[in-house]
Amino acid sequence: MAKVALITVLALLFGPAILLLSLGVVLNPAAQASCLSATSSSPSTRAPSGTEPETSRVVFPLPAGSWTRSSGFGMRVHPITGERKLHTGVDLSANAGTHIVAAADGRVVSAGPASGYGHLIVIEHTVGGQPVATAYAHMYAEGIHVSVDDTVTAGQHIADVGSDGYSTGDHLHFEVRPGGVNAAPIDPEPWLSATGAAEINGSENASCDETTSGPATSYPGTNPNGLVDDPTTDGLITEQTAHVLAQVRAAFPDTAWACWSQRPGNDSEHEVGRACDGTFGNSIGTAATGPALDLGWKLTNWLKSNAGSLGVEYLIWQGRIWSVARSSEGWRSYDGGGMHDPTSVTGGHFDHLHFTAVS
Repeated sequence: MAKVALITVLALLFGPAILLLSLGVVLNPAAQASCLSATSSSPSTRAPSGTEPETSRVVFPLPAGSWTRSSGFGMRVHPITGERKLHTGVDLSANAGTHIVAAADGRVVSAGPASGYGHLIVIEHTVGGQPVATAYAHMYAEGIHVSVDDTVTAGQHIADVGSDGYSTGDHLHFEVRPGGVNAAPIDPEPWLSATGAAEINGSENASCDETTSGPATSYPGTNPNGLVDDPTTDGLITEQTAHVLAQVRAAFPDTAWACWSQRPGNDSEHEVGRACDGTFGNSIGTAATGPALDLGWKLTNWLKSNAGSLGVEYLIWQGRIWSVARSSEGWRSYDGGGMHDPTSVTGGHFDHLHFTAVS
């Protein structure tokens, strides 16, 4: 009865797509340590689809090398009932407990039991200016690590692979619905390809690193614009910038930084000591890939989450810019600011992260 009641509530709140998710177009099951809040099994009232900020990126929902494709999107014979039905997602076989990650930045609209799906997570995103919902199924109750209305970032560990519901083997069922939860599902694989979804390394989600996920501390002084020695060069930077840099270095010791620099012809924030550039094991001129890209995103998301307390004004990374003043828009395309070629590795900030501290 509890499942029936939940399905009814889901249908009333989110329409036919969620009802379809809850009733389940069952999957081909055998065919192919969280730091987040506890799960919630009941949905809450949500704002209309398309209101989430633009995502920073799109990633594959399982770590690289951890999965095998077992069943694709489309009509097929139900593996249990023998009926011919639409398979609304893709099945990815993986070991029990493999970390499932959010495919894009967004907000959780459902996290709990769903008939046929075992346990289900549904997340709403904005990708390319359009609303999109993604769904993740067949986790056990203890394998869900987000709650309804949680804000998540692309690549964030949200659940663990299980075999709950109509399933005879450990796997993830992944769905994509452009237009939001009420829209029809599409084949997730072309969508992932078209959005340039990156595979993350399994090591990125191997454990919860409290030094990289904890809150930052605010600037304790009284003169944030006062100039102090830049520990990365022979120049001067503001006390506010020095505070941000110290916090970053403490939380992410495997990063390298350069702050002050003289740039003739430009009123550069580096020259006035308000900005720093960081790399992640790669060098300037070489795009961050693999572990360097993963580490860069970890730090970027940490700075974004702590921008208020740190006094970070904006970030530029991977051809995108995010600012406190326009945070409701999420990540926006970076045009070079009139000084840089946004299509080049360095001009587009594909090799380094830039942060500017408030003045």
